Amino acid sequence: MASASSAPPYYVLASHNTLQPSTSAQASSILGHVDIQYRHADDSPLSLLPSHPDEHVFVLYHDPDNPAAPNIKSTSSQFALSGVKVSQAPGASMDEDKSPNMYVLQVTSIRADPSQYAS
Repeated sequence: MASASSAPPYYVLASHNTLQPSTSAQASSILGHVDIQYRHADDSPLSLLPSHPDEHVFVLYHDPDNPAAPNIKSTSSQFALSGVKVSQAPGASMDEDKSPNMYVLQVTSIRADPSQYAS
């Protein structure tokens, strides 16, 4: 069970799945580290725009009053966020100023197989 902490997320991973259009099965999940940039409610929303075409921005809204239920959004047209799993981070100390929770963003990309459109 996740610990209640009002500190912003520090341990953040992305669980990436790829849906194949030819099957309904999902490939196995791959965990990856993400770059974290903290923004505040009064920061310009323009800072959330990707800085280059291959950059994908996922936004995690952290509410200090309800840290176990964050909202997530994607600014990417290639990725969808289906959820976030919050759990105790392995090895995290409760004595640190950081949140002891691990946030795993559930990310899915859909890749079309060009051969399915061949005539």
